[in-house]
Amino acid sequence: MHPQGKNEIEKVLEKLKSKAETCQRCRLHKTKTRIVFGVGPATADIMIVSEAPGYWEDQRGEPFVGAAGKNLNALLLQAGLKREEVYIANILKCRPPANRDPLPDEIEACRPLLEGQISAIKPKFIIALGRISAGELLGRPVTMSKEHGSLVDCTYAGTSFKLFPTYHPAAGIYSGRTKLELQNDFRKLGEMFKKV
Repeated sequence: MHPQGKNEIEKVLEKLKSKAETCQRCRLHKTKTRIVFGVGPATADIMIVSEAPGYWEDQRGEPFVGAAGKNLNALLLQAGLKREEVYIANILKCRPPANRDPLPDEIEACRPLLEGQISAIKPKFIIALGRISAGELLGRPVTMSKEHGSLVDCTYAGTSFKLFPTYHPAAGIYSGRTKLELQNDFRKLGEMFKKV
């Protein structure tokens, strides 16, 4: 059971979302269509953290709604999870132009929002999609080809959890090898959850 009640956590998340909607801490507020704050249950045991919204996410204000979202939904099913059970967020709440990688100052500007989400939700597991999100949570550079598919102890924003770094689902759309790696990782994740 969560130390705080669901309503309390939802209130914290609503305040953070309001802050995100009026945020002007970096250049991205000028080019975004909508903020993409996060979706899912406030008391989720599993959280997904990716790097930034893409085109469709920017249009709809929701994470993972394009082709990468369809891929993610299929991968979650492989792990025995439903999308509705997990909380999904990005490091950046605004889309970088042309889907470029987030810049260090943008990550820094958005960090309090992600820290707030993680410390409010207190997930037991976080699935980090891509090297940028894994690196942010671990506080060091990540080589995904060497580190994907393993469960590591992690503390971020004063919250301790198990971190599972893997490739970004978008990479699985363009590379057959990465698609197989992702499928294997999520299958492995499903096995790990059965043991917990």
